[in-house]
Amino acid sequence: MRLIIVVVLVMVAALAFRCKGLMQKNDAYAQQIEQLEQRITEENGRTENIEEFREYTKTDPYIEKVAREKLGLVYPDEIIFQPAG
Repeated sequence: MRLIIVVVLVMVAALAFRCKGLMQKNDAYAQQIEQLEQRITEENGRTENIEEFREYTKTDPYIEKVAREKLGLVYPDEIIFQPAG
C-alpha cells in the first residue's frame, strides 16, 4: 500500500512539474502573440501611409513640387531671384 502511495505521489509531482513548464511556455507564447499582433497593427498603419502617399503622388501639387525641387522647373512667366554668391 505504501508503495502505491509513493508511486502516486511521484507521478503527481512529475505532473505538477510538467504542468508548470507548460504554463511558462503558454505565457511566453501569449506574449509572443501580443507582440506579433502589435507588429501587424503597426504594419497595417504603415501600409495605409504608403497607400496615401501613392495616391498623393498622382496629384498635380506633388508633380509640381517634384518638378520645382528636383528638376528646377518654373512657370514661363515666373521670375526667380537667386542669391548672389
